[in-house]
Amino acid sequence: MLKKLLLVFLLCFTTTLFAQKFTLEGIVKDEYTKVLEGATVYIQSIKDSVPMAYGITNKNGEFSIQVNAEDDKKAIFNIAYLGYKPYLKDIDVPEGNTLNLGEVVLQDQVEELNVVSIVGKAPPVVIKKDTIEYNADSFKTLPNDKAEDLLKKLPGVDIDLDGNITVNGVDVEAVNVDGMRFFGEKKGDIALKNIPSQAISKVQVTDYKTDMQKFTGEESTSGTKEINLKIKKGQNRAMFGDVKGGYGTDDKYQANANLFQMIDGKQIGLIAGTNNINSSRGFNALPDTDTSNGYIESDFVGANFSKGRWDETRINANYRYSAQSSETERKSNRETFLPDLNYITESNNKGFNDSESHTGDSDLKFIIEPKNKASNNRVQISNETSFNTANTDSGSTSKSTSEYTNGDLVSDYTSTNQSTSSNYNINNRFRVTPARGGGGNYFNIGLNTDFSKSSSDSKKYSENILYNRNETVIQDQISNTDSNNSNIGINAEWSAELFDDFRIIPSYNADVNSQSSERYIYDYDAGSDSYDSFNDMLSTDSKYIATTIRPSLRLRYQLNDFRFEVEAGHTTTYRSYKDQIVEARNFKADFEYLTYSGRIRYRDENGYKRISLDYNQNVNLPSMSQLQPVEDVSNITHIRVGNPFLEPQINHRLRFRYQNNLAFHNINISGNANAGITQDKIINSTTTDSDLNKLTTYTNINGDYSIDGNASISKSIYSKKTNINFNGSFSASFNNSLSMQNGVKFTGQTTRFTPSISFRYAYDNKIELSARYNYSAFKNVYDTDAFNDNDYFVQNVNFDSNIFIIKNLFVSNKVAYRYNSRVGDAFDGDAVFWNAGIGMELWDNKATVTLVGYDVLGKNNGYRRNVTETYIEDVENRILEQYFMLNFTYKFGSFAGQPMNVGGGRRRR
Repeated sequence: MLKKLLLVFLLCFTTTLFAQKFTLEGIVKDEYTKVLEGATVYIQSIKDSVPMAYGITNKNGEFSIQVNAEDDKKAIFNIAYLGYKPYLKDIDVPEGNTLNLGEVVLQDQVEELNVVSIVGKAPPVVIKKDTIEYNADSFKTLPNDKAEDLLKKLPGVDIDLDGNITVNGVDVEAVNVDGMRFFGEKKGDIALKNIPSQAISKVQVTDYKTDMQKFTGEESTSGTKEINLKIKKGQNRAMFGDVKGGYGTDDKYQANANLFQMIDGKQIGLIAGTNNINSSRGFNALPDTDTSNGYIESDFVGANFSKGRWDETRINANYRYSAQSSETERKSNRETFLPDLNYITESNNKGFNDSESHTGDSDLKFIIEPKNKASNNRVQISNETSFNTANTDSGSTSKSTSEYTNGDLVSDYTSTNQSTSSNYNINNRFRVTPARGGGGNYFNIGLNTDFSKSSSDSKKYSENILYNRNETVIQDQISNTDSNNSNIGINAEWSAELFDDFRIIPSYNADVNSQSSERYIYDYDAGSDSYDSFNDMLSTDSKYIATTIRPSLRLRYQLNDFRFEVEAGHTTTYRSYKDQIVEARNFKADFEYLTYSGRIRYRDENGYKRISLDYNQNVNLPSMSQLQPVEDVSNITHIRVGNPFLEPQINHRLRFRYQNNLAFHNINISGNANAGITQDKIINSTTTDSDLNKLTTYTNINGDYSIDGNASISKSIYSKKTNINFNGSFSASFNNSLSMQNGVKFTGQTTRFTPSISFRYAYDNKIELSARYNYSAFKNVYDTDAFNDNDYFVQNVNFDSNIFIIKNLFVSNKVAYRYNSRVGDAFDGDAVFWNAGIGMELWDNKATVTLVGYDVLGKNNGYRRNVTETYIEDVENRILEQYFMLNFTYKFGSFAGQPMNVGGGRRRR
């Protein structure tokens, strides 16, 4: 098999090597001889209009494209640019290595449109000022791939093992579908795991903006990105979906159904699924190679309705029901280092959690347009409502044995917990925003309300055998808790340009938070053989009210490509806590403090290069429990007591960000550097006695600081049959953290370096290979001999391949290798995780049958190592183990009454 694979790869490479190649050059100008930077120039095959190569003009209007014409003798030359008519011309493929077209002149568009006009098939990538737009059909996906799989194939887009998305090294904060949140999710998990990749026409990447910034035209200040998935349109009428099912060894199963419909701007989505392979969001045609802890059964069903775009009156509503049952198991070995004693703890924990929830959201934006069509004055009235109800049954058992490092036994601890709980929550945000003149002048006023209620009943039994004292401490109790919480806030903001390029933005916020809680705990009484001994030390009957008022003022000045901003605010917080059972818990505390920030931003005319420097200062107030000078003995091995003299924690953070899109070379560079200093950091001060019982209080400390940064670069190469992406990044961090254990203050310094590189190669929709490697080196140094310095490294290698062997038969592989140099001898430091699938498209590509192997080698494991300033812990979690499953998928759909392409984006030639 390996020889065949190498032969196929060699054939693809040599075919590419000996094809007709040439460099296409020229300069793009307008009718007034102005050079046009950022125009998309692309070449199409004259046979089937498939894009063969593309490029972007530089600041001098120049383009230089490497074209692989294969055996074509002619090609179609195109130029697309915002505000200009599309340019199209047939060209002859030169016999030489270069074809210079000289100056190419674009004509103005008759009407100024906020779209780029395209003739024929769109190029793979179009840059429209601050937006990168990928043409989905230009990137090969497998028959069962979803939106998430499509994103992984786009140049500059990366999804890490935790599901975090970055574009050219910049974090993605939100994922929308046709400009709207899908099922109310900001991160778009449901959309990414359920919408078929072949239903997507474009993937648009822009700066992340709040709803307010979108409506008022304000520039984004987030420093993050937002992805919008545009669904294919067919005269505004379409319906598509799929039905999937799978069954495998060890009674593993999964089933999923999706139905999406669009009618005249309305979108309706229905999803449903069930599985016992630890997937809570959708169907796994071939699972990723990320370790899944525990055993989870999930059922879900949901509906989503949307109408309208972000810049017009619109409504979005959704409902989701989910039920989940999970079982977990964890074994650990922890060696703890303290100034005056070291000890080792072996632990075994098991738990279960059964839950069901109902969640719903509605988002209504009503825009009042001016009667005078020439006016730019508009008013937006918006109301967002969400609710959630959840019921949970859970339980756990825990056993641990601790001994000194010399082998002397210290304690045996066992505990059993059971609880039943229910939670209800509803919140609403109402806003009115008049915008005047379209130049960023607006006034906004809003009312936010949040109400929640919860109740729970629990039973707890714990037993701690202390060998030094020859004593056994038992805690056997039941509890019931009822709590109510409400939060009401008003906010207002006004933005006005006082004179050219100078803007003033005052704002006002006021919030009132009220919490009431009744928690009654009863200890077991052996005399009455019942739980009737009221525990007033742990029981509460409390009322808490916090009022926060914050006026602020922001000033902004625009100087050509530079923007300067400063902001200052004064915050006053009034807190009151009253408990009817333990008077010592009562307190009143008032806090007054200033917060301030500043920003300098550079952005070139086309938005290709951005540089910003931000300073931000904020304050973290101590929590209720951190302030109350009363012992919390709910855990007999770890008692906590508050400190009423705590000061607020003040954080200072400086951030530098750099983004540069070298579109002419298809290269993107980004990076950031951050520095932070914390004043009066609130830390846990823990004392551990000879029986290993802990007493924790809280104190302020100075001296904490951190430095971190990262840099990344991506390069893409595209031709008619070949698509190559390179991504490289380097990140590093240094943390100087102060702690206090057993009365000794010490400093721990942690240094991390992480280089990473990834590569993707795709050829002619027949073969796709991708690889990723990252290496993380850690070093921990302490300023006391009580703790041992340590260093270790972790490396990860991932390799994916998709190959169409003959016609509709394909083979997929996902392989991951992980190694941790500091995992203990009782655990394996390395793990190989291989998932594989072989499938075939049936019935004119409407159906797919796939045989999937999960952890084919049976070599994956749940071993992890955790390192802090006071302990090193090796952990083994129960994980989803090897299984084999046969999956079947049937896809259906139509656009404008015509059958849609359900072939997974695989083009036939």
